[in-house]
Amino acid sequence: MAQQLLVHSADGTPISSESHGEGRPLVVVSGALFGSERWLPLVPRLAVGRRLLIVDRRGRGKSGDTPPYAPEREVEDILAILASLAGPVDLFGHSSGAILALQTAARVPPNLERLIAYEPPVFFRAEDRILPDLPERLDALLAAGDRSAAVQTFLREGPRVPEREIAGMAASSFWPQLLATQGHTVPYDSRVQRSFSADPDELGRIRIRTLILLGSASPERMKAGAQTVAAHLPKAELKELPGQEHVAQLSAPELFASTVNEFLAGALS
Repeated sequence: MAQQLLVHSADGTPISSESHGEGRPLVVVSGALFGSERWLPLVPRLAVGRRLLIVDRRGRGKSGDTPPYAPEREVEDILAILASLAGPVDLFGHSSGAILALQTAARVPPNLERLIAYEPPVFFRAEDRILPDLPERLDALLAAGDRSAAVQTFLREGPRVPEREIAGMAASSFWPQLLATQGHTVPYDSRVQRSFSADPDELGRIRIRTLILLGSASPERMKAGAQTVAAHLPKAELKELPGQEHVAQLSAPELFASTVNEFLAGALS
């Protein structure tokens, strides 16, 4: 049965995680528009012999939200979770959550021993980057009460989801729930992406064993970002998930879980 871990971040915001299983903790930080409930099908595969903690990022699920927002607050949230856990801890981040996981690891928390980052969205060519004013334009759409337009704009300009897929999502039965539970947080993820440049000095501080995951079928701009991050990390292993793109945890859960489990079963050195 799942349990709740509740911590208070540096600014006093309550941050909730859902805890499954027992053993060495693996803390999971989701990406944009990816609620913690979407990890539940992975629990039987990932919570074997370990404690799996699925974080509700601030503004989501059972976690609080204290303005003004800044990516540094989310790093502080993860640091507070790590500080509440005894013994060695492992950390996994997906997409914008991978950026936050990398930024957290660069702070060198004393009990963090292994890191997994799945396709952190960092881009180096001007044509691949988000427009610098995207977070503010999303803020304006939300302030006008148009969550649907905000999410569609984020999907179009952030992950660059094709128009036909955006239209299909907007017409789906889950769209209203997505807007209600996640829609207001898309400016957060855009700010996280804007805050991260894969600075070699910052990444060089991450001296723990790290696995960088990417899908073999992901866009080249996404692959290039993951490859560059891995090249700047002293102890990084880069692994492609064959035939997969950005969400192998949904499209190939067995492959995804076995890859994570294999890395975490390895030696620390």
